[in-house]
Amino acid sequence: MESKSCFERLSFAEKINYLQTVAEKAKARWDNPPSSKLTLINFTENATYRLEVENKTKMIMRVQRLDYTTLDSVKTELSWIAELRRTTNLSLNCPLLSRNRKYVEVIESPEMNEKRLVVCFKFIEGQSPADSSDANDDIGGLIRKIDWIPDTLTIPVFKLAALVQQNLGHSKKSTLQASDRQLYRKVGKIAATLHTRAIEWKDPDFFERMEWNFDGTFGKNWNNFYGVSYRSRQWLSQKDISIIDQCVDLIKKRVEAYGKAPDRYGMIHSDLRMANMLKNGDEITVLDFDDCGKGWFMYDIASVVTFMEHRTDLSEVIKELIGGYELVRKLSDEDKQEIGTFIMMRRIGMLQSLISRIGSVIPGSGESQVLTPEVLAFYAKGTAILAKKYLKNFASRPDLTAIPAKHYRVSQQ
Repeated sequence: MESKSCFERLSFAEKINYLQTVAEKAKARWDNPPSSKLTLINFTENATYRLEVENKTKMIMRVQRLDYTTLDSVKTELSWIAELRRTTNLSLNCPLLSRNRKYVEVIESPEMNEKRLVVCFKFIEGQSPADSSDANDDIGGLIRKIDWIPDTLTIPVFKLAALVQQNLGHSKKSTLQASDRQLYRKVGKIAATLHTRAIEWKDPDFFERMEWNFDGTFGKNWNNFYGVSYRSRQWLSQKDISIIDQCVDLIKKRVEAYGKAPDRYGMIHSDLRMANMLKNGDEITVLDFDDCGKGWFMYDIASVVTFMEHRTDLSEVIKELIGGYELVRKLSDEDKQEIGTFIMMRRIGMLQSLISRIGSVIPGSGESQVLTPEVLAFYAKGTAILAKKYLKNFASRPDLTAIPAKHYRVSQQ
């Protein structure tokens, strides 16, 4: 068995302290004075800092995780961003050159026997866009109120809540406002613009990125979620695991039938959630290409609705995304029909992601704020329920016609 790295042997608090020292070493590479202040704003896999000089935010620093990226893979990510900046009108976060005229600096820590890659980006004003019916922040408030109650009592309640949410929510009508529809259309246009360029982009000689194919999500020896599997009795019953197993088998059959033609598979962002965008006036800036790689274009559409898969008006959201997408690039009926497959694939992948990170996030906003055993139990049970619905809707039609294309077709406006 491979021994753990020095970093992995640290406690969570020690890891945070160590990453801070790496960031402090790195800030001088971008000509920041010793008095500049680094504030950790997010830690999931990477550690992301806001750097301030004289109380003004100057840049965003990303200290890369280990065992996930290499120098070539980060260079590929930044080359892809440069290509998009050169050939599109998309608003993107721009990497900044260090004083050594490098976009990626290597920070050595002999005492830890490791090297960390560090990248800095221009600071961009704005807030993450959200539609008017987004209630995810309410969960954080609830978690804080019940934090004193033992997990043995709260976890079963949250599993029951997942059942109630899925079984009673069908009676609710869509609450999408005109501004919400406009937002999703804009995001659809962004995705289509990315994919249009992906079809034409030539991989650089140093190309190295992860793939969001079937094995990238469900690989048994390794996957993009550090090899973590959803098949955990800590979070799912054996019956639920069996249901998701059947769902994964069906996903495999459908994506194999769908294929990887160049107009369906190429460079994707893979995480086009609102949390990875900033809205400033009418402009939306796309952030965080850290997970970009080869994958199905419709996986990007699925990633937009991450943590929203339970919504009773999900088909309305998808309609607006497709409406915006097709203003730039047309989709085939098969593309539209398989969006549900990629939503389910993404959902199970995110369950594995949450399992891999439980107990290893800092208090913050969004998913970091609410990743507790209760929320993970809720999300796991909800995933099993959605998997059962997916099997019902897709298993009887293995010919890629499970959902009529008209279900997602919208008129152009």
